[in-house]
Amino acid sequence: MDELLNQSYPFEVVDGNPINYKYDFVSIGEKEVPKRVSVIQYPSLEGYYNLGFGNITISDDGIEAVSDMSRDNNKSDADKVLTTVFGCALDFLSNNTESKLTFYGNTALKHRLYKMKICDKIDLLSTYFTVKGGIIQNLNVVETPIGKDVTDAINVDNIDYEPFNIQNSQHYHFIVFELKEEYKGE
Repeated sequence: MDELLNQSYPFEVVDGNPINYKYDFVSIGEKEVPKRVSVIQYPSLEGYYNLGFGNITISDDGIEAVSDMSRDNNKSDADKVLTTVFGCALDFLSNNTESKLTFYGNTALKHRLYKMKICDKIDLLSTYFTVKGGIIQNLNVVETPIGKDVTDAINVDNIDYEPFNIQNSQHYHFIVFELKEEYKGE
């Protein structure tokens, strides 16, 4: 696990709520950008969680918010930020060994970028995770100015999973991470 964690920014658990885990870290580059990784349980799918991240902002009134649409990022450390997100995923799954994390971009451009980064890191990620691509049959997605909008309810019976395959990654609607068996119980 050290190989992945040594490539990450230091992070800390700031809320271990079983429905919404939160990790914080700071992206360091041209400026310091506080980031939050959230692992949120799907209400209707036991054992499944969404893995998301964004920038932490504090309003003039002192109210904290997290934006996954922020453009205020250090461009030079995008790989390290994403590796840190995967480090948080590893930490979460190490403590919740039967859980599964889904990961996707909230816009078509981000989703494509994340899949490209996963392709670049698949050897490292496959050391710790069973990585699968998820394809939702008959899914209608509309790209809006603020992200993706699914026009129909998703029926879990219409989801096909396959071991992550770089050649098929352009077809994946989301990626699933599960902790490999040999790391459960450590």
